[in-house]
Amino acid sequence: MRSKQYFTSIKNNPHEISTDPVLAQTYTVKGNVVSKTDNEPLIGVSILQKGTTNGVVTDIDGNYELQIQGGEATLVFSYIGLQTQELKVTPKTGVLNVAMVDDSQLMEDVVVVAYGVRKKGTIAGSVSTVKNDKLENVPAPSFDQALQGQTTGLSVISNSGEPSKAATFQIRGTNSINSGTSPLFILDGVPISSSDFNTISPSDIESISVLKDASSTSIYGARAANGVVVITTKRGLSMDKAKVTFRAQYGFSQLAQNNWNMMNTAERIQYEKEIGLDTGKDYDVLSRTDVNWLDMVFNDRAPLQNYEISVNRATDRLNYFVSGGFYDQDGIAQSSTFRRYNMRANAEVKASDWLKVGTNSMVAYEEVEQADDGSYALYTPISACRFMLPYWNPYNDDGSLASENDGTWTGTGSNPIEWMANNPVTNKKYKVLSTVYAEITPIKNLTIRTQFGADYSHSTAFMQSFPSYIINNASGTAGRNSSDMLNLTETTTINYRWDMDSDNSFNFLLGQEGVDYRSEGFQVITRGQSSDFLTNISSGTRAASWADSTTSYSYLSFFGRGEYHYKDLYYADFSVRADASSRFGTGNRWAGFWSLGFMWNLKNESFLKDIEWLSGAQIALSTGTSGNSSIPDFDHLALVSGGSNYEDQAGIYPSQSGNEDLSWEKLWSSNVALRLGFIDRINLDIEFYNKKTTNMLMLVPDSYALTGEGEHWDNIGAMLNRGVEFNVSADVIRTKDFVWSVNANASYNKNKLLELYNGVQEYEVSTTATKLVVGHSVSEFYINRYAGVNPANGDALWYTKDGEITNEFSEEDKVMTGKTFDAPWQGGFGTSLSWKGISLAAQFSWVADRWMFNNDRYFEESNGLYAAYNQSNRLLYDRWKQPGDITDIPRHGVTPQFDDRFLENASFLRLKNVTLTYSLPQQLLSKSKFFSSARVYLQGQNLLTFTGFTGLDPESSSNVYQAQYPMSRQFTLGVELSF
Repeated sequence: MRSKQYFTSIKNNPHEISTDPVLAQTYTVKGNVVSKTDNEPLIGVSILQKGTTNGVVTDIDGNYELQIQGGEATLVFSYIGLQTQELKVTPKTGVLNVAMVDDSQLMEDVVVVAYGVRKKGTIAGSVSTVKNDKLENVPAPSFDQALQGQTTGLSVISNSGEPSKAATFQIRGTNSINSGTSPLFILDGVPISSSDFNTISPSDIESISVLKDASSTSIYGARAANGVVVITTKRGLSMDKAKVTFRAQYGFSQLAQNNWNMMNTAERIQYEKEIGLDTGKDYDVLSRTDVNWLDMVFNDRAPLQNYEISVNRATDRLNYFVSGGFYDQDGIAQSSTFRRYNMRANAEVKASDWLKVGTNSMVAYEEVEQADDGSYALYTPISACRFMLPYWNPYNDDGSLASENDGTWTGTGSNPIEWMANNPVTNKKYKVLSTVYAEITPIKNLTIRTQFGADYSHSTAFMQSFPSYIINNASGTAGRNSSDMLNLTETTTINYRWDMDSDNSFNFLLGQEGVDYRSEGFQVITRGQSSDFLTNISSGTRAASWADSTTSYSYLSFFGRGEYHYKDLYYADFSVRADASSRFGTGNRWAGFWSLGFMWNLKNESFLKDIEWLSGAQIALSTGTSGNSSIPDFDHLALVSGGSNYEDQAGIYPSQSGNEDLSWEKLWSSNVALRLGFIDRINLDIEFYNKKTTNMLMLVPDSYALTGEGEHWDNIGAMLNRGVEFNVSADVIRTKDFVWSVNANASYNKNKLLELYNGVQEYEVSTTATKLVVGHSVSEFYINRYAGVNPANGDALWYTKDGEITNEFSEEDKVMTGKTFDAPWQGGFGTSLSWKGISLAAQFSWVADRWMFNNDRYFEESNGLYAAYNQSNRLLYDRWKQPGDITDIPRHGVTPQFDDRFLENASFLRLKNVTLTYSLPQQLLSKSKFFSSARVYLQGQNLLTFTGFTGLDPESSSNVYQAQYPMSRQFTLGVELSF
């Protein structure tokens, strides 16, 4: 039951507000008002006859009765924190019952944009929004994975399945060669780094807006060339009393897929006999051990637990959201863990009719152990699991580790699991992010807002290598590093809304912003420790290395925006911004950016207004500029460095020649959008965009004879991205008890390099198998083409540059392949069904025509080069053995080359999430007189993956796949209670 608050209404006797003189015609309308959320009666709802002072408020049971003066009238139902409703009545109405929608549902019609919010359907720019229901239940430490496949134009790809590592974001393609390509991330008005995503609880997020075109991003100017992701955290919504929500999740993780084709013991023994590696080996003994190293390194039941509690409340003077949580997850790989404690307090107080003050603050502490991945070594488990022979067992019969110390380890080199146990690395991070703001409304429609933000991180790492481990020769190692980061921001905006008349309205924004970033850190490593219990810095006998670092940068910005609305037909906006960055010299520090946007709401034109099957039709156009300054902080300066010693004397040397002429990388983008709605159930959005980058910031290669550096930063060249995006959603069935909805989106982007430096038309990027060529994509592979195997003699064959077949491998025969590691196609689709309290939802994500060099195969299919270690069973079954064999693997002894034999299609379709939920009925909960809602849900993440890629996981943003930590499949059971 809703609280009585301060109302004195009595059942069947509503309290009248006021009454005008009785007109000639009067009639009575009565009814009941409830909350749509829980069907509880609402006390004190104001019902007012529009245009008069005639009204009443609802009584203790939500009932009302109002004498209407005149004929047809409009009743306005209003209540603090609920959506105001206007309903027409006539003398025939009699009874009018109303269910009012609270702010949590009203928020669905609000879109967060740059420095403000807008009503959905009134935006000229390209903005996609993901609401909290897609984020809060995902069993992951951060929100990034929940965004994959959810919105057009946004690529979210994980480079690692490590729980603590963030995904790579990209909006509408790659806009730069060497400068930053990541979007700008804004959390409650403060810029943050993707490395901080795991400090934010997904359940604290209200919405995420992806700003993609010039109209929506240019007002961020200097840092918006790669798009903007605006993250907004929750605020108080519960009206009549504080709402407490408790959530708990339990689950486990395992490998998302098992593409494992390494030899087992029987296959390995047969292979060794075939290639002559069997001398001196006792296969009767070795055959008794058959170890699958994938199972040794990766945990098939890695546990996960998550607990969260939040309290929120909203009144006409105060709203707050307070939460706390504990998240604990073991990664699927050895020595991979993530643990987080977090708290958040968002509050806003209306101190007077003209002043509001508030804060959005969070504190987080996390402990992380990360598995070594991404490079090859025999002693790190993820890499070594492919090299270890199947008859080398990392464990003894009693379950203890097979050790080099006592001779129980019989393999070559180190037992990688023992090595990891004797070389632990622990990371800790302390995070505080807080904003404090004040809003002043000195006159009607004028709002002045000032916000100060502080983002502070303290990170530490502790590394040990124990002296008792035999390979350390009784001499241990200990290392510590510590780093501190402080980012201060200040933003002041003045917003004035002017309604010239009922048809014309304007909105003007002026703003100023400053950013000051500073970080510093140091690292010390000592050696010579003699005890496992005293393997710390101070117990060492000598310093092995020492280093420190410091960096800083700052921005100063001024900006403005103007918006014009005519009726509900035409919407136009413009924005301008001037930015200064400390990363450039004094002569090139400032740059200006602008945008124009226009939206035509065709549906409200007279020639379409009466077409009932067309529920919406809009055309939007935008164009404008933005910038990029993502280069090292001091690279425009000529600098000297220390650390170079000569005859035991400290010295300095010229380390950087600098370039005071460096300036902004600029992007000019244009966007055309068509938004359609049909029968009030189907929505279709189509967008076309064109983005041209000029003045690109690139590391231009130099002769070492000139400066001794080999490269320098310069503004060169141009690049183009063009694309199209489709998004469709539909309520296939929508009845009182049953709803079935579907959604799908697809994006295509074409990247092309238009110009390089100094008239150069092409430039090979060493060790990447790529080449920058004017007229081609910047992510296109440049590599030799494999022609297969000569069936007569087992020789490897290649194509020459001219397309002829040869058995001689030559670097001169490399060609542009037309295959890129940036996927041109991507998207997602899903469906949800709900019947009464049961709901089922599934979401897929996909990437198409993406290619990756599978470097693991170079070692696994080495044809004898690495035969001392385990190999793919394809060498046993598929290699050429006798004349006439048709295969792609040459005869034993033919060394593999880095050619497109190992270039694989890494396209994939992934069942990203499936959720089955049951919500207890309100009739049952009301009997408890305590719980307001309760639900239980089962969830699966990354359940199915369809791909032709032969590695453990196709998901990577890199051009090369090597010893990668694969993604995990997760199963969780969740419970959520509110009271």
